Amino acid sequence: MTDNRFIYDDDASQPGTVNRWDAPTPYFGSPGYSLSPSPHRTLQQPSDRLGFLPLDEWEEGGEYDQQPPQYVCYTIKWKLTINHKRAGSATEKDLVVAPSDYWEEFLKASLEDMIQAKKKGNQRVRYESTDITVSVNDKTQSDLEQFCSTKNIKWKPVENQLRKWSNLLRIGKKLTVTIVFSYTKDDDDDSYMLTSRRGEKRGRMSKTKTMLAERDAYIAAEEERTGRPSSWNLVYEQMRCRVSACPLKSDWCWENPQDKKHYKLTARYLTRLSDYVDDGGKLEGHDDVPDDIRRDLILESQGGRNLKKANNNMPSTEMPYHPISINVLPAQTAAGGSMVPAPPPSLSSTNNRLVIPGPGAVREYSNWLESRVTEEAYKADIRRACQVTLENLMDLELINEAPDPSFFIEQGVKKGTALRFIRDIHEWSTLKASVPSREC
Repeated sequence: MTDNRFIYDDDASQPGTVNRWDAPTPYFGSPGYSLSPSPHRTLQQPSDRLGFLPLDEWEEGGEYDQQPPQYVCYTIKWKLTINHKRAGSATEKDLVVAPSDYWEEFLKASLEDMIQAKKKGNQRVRYESTDITVSVNDKTQSDLEQFCSTKNIKWKPVENQLRKWSNLLRIGKKLTVTIVFSYTKDDDDDSYMLTSRRGEKRGRMSKTKTMLAERDAYIAAEEERTGRPSSWNLVYEQMRCRVSACPLKSDWCWENPQDKKHYKLTARYLTRLSDYVDDGGKLEGHDDVPDDIRRDLILESQGGRNLKKANNNMPSTEMPYHPISINVLPAQTAAGGSMVPAPPPSLSSTNNRLVIPGPGAVREYSNWLESRVTEEAYKADIRRACQVTLENLMDLELINEAPDPSFFIEQGVKKGTALRFIRDIHEWSTLKASVPSREC
C-alpha cells in the first residue's frame, strides 16, 4: 500500500526511514531544513535517489523490476532512421546499468548491425544526429530532450535525470529513454557502380558527395583519435546553407550579416574554418566567421580584382576588420652572394608548377600565415617552419613539388603547422598572383 505522505522531491526525506544520524526527524518542511544534532553535519542531506548496478554485476535478462526497487530501472526504446524514414527499431526493458555503459557494451554494436542489415549492398550511409528523450509517465514532470551532432553522446545529463526521477519508481512510475539515430543515404553510390560499367559520365559521384565521403572518414578518424567531437561537425552544422532559394545552390555558404549576400564555402574555406575552431576560435553562427576569411570570400566573388581597389571601394560596414597586406618584393640576395631572380607578377601555369622562388617569398609567405592566427604559440611555430626552410636552402617551389611534412616534423615543427605550411602555398600564390606589380 502506498503511503499518501510520500514526497518525491529531489532532496526531501522519505517518511518512515531512519535518519542517517540515528535521530528521528520530526519536521518535514522545505527541502534542506532537516534537523541535525551537530552544526558540522548540516550540509549532509539524506538522499532517496537510487543508483545504477555496476556493469560487471549485471546479468542480461535478469529480473530487476522489483518493488521496492534496488536500482534505477528503466527502458530504452531506440530506432534507426535513414533519409528520415524508419529503418528499424528495438526495445530494451528492465535495464539497471548506466546508459553510458549499456551504449558502449551493447547498444553501439546493435546499432551497427542494424545499419549493415538495412543498407543495400555497398551503399554508403553517413551519420547525421542523435535525439534523446528521457521521460516518466507522470504528467507533473517535463521530459528531458537532448540533441547530439556527433557519435560521442553526452550521457551524464541522461543519467542524472534518471537518478532524479528514481524515487518515482517506488510509487509504480516507469522511466523511459527514447533514442533516434538519424542517418543519410548517399544514393550516388549505386548509380556510380551501375553506370560506370557503361562508361557514362553522369554516373560519377558528384564533388559534393565525394567531399561528404571524405569528410565522414576524416571525422570518424579524428573522433576516434582524440575521443572528443570533431571541429568539422561544428563547421558543417553552422555553415550549412538552409535557404532553399540560394542563388549559389551550395550546400555550405557564408551569409554576410550586412547585406545577406551568400558566398560559397568551398573545401579550402571549410578547412580554414575548422582550423580556426581548432585554434580556439568561436563559431556559433555567420557573425563569427573570421575577418580574413570574409575578406578572401568577398575578393574571390569580385573576380580577383586589385586588393587595394577592392578595399577602397568596399563599404565600411562590410569590412570592420584589418586587411592582409601582400607585397611583391624585389629580387633577394642569396647567402652566397648570387642573385635570385624576383618572382614574376603572375603565376605560371606550366604543368601547374608554381614559380615563387627565393627566400624572400618564403618570408613573405610565413608572414601571411602568421597574420591568419592569433595565438603566439602558433605564430612561433610558423616562424620555426620558415627558419627550417631557409636553413636547408629550400624555397616554396621545392616544397610544393615534393611535399613532405615529416621533414618539418623532424626539425621540431608541430605536425599541424607542418601540414598547414605545405597546404596553403597554393592559396597564397593564387592571392599573390591576383595583385599586379606596381609600375615604376
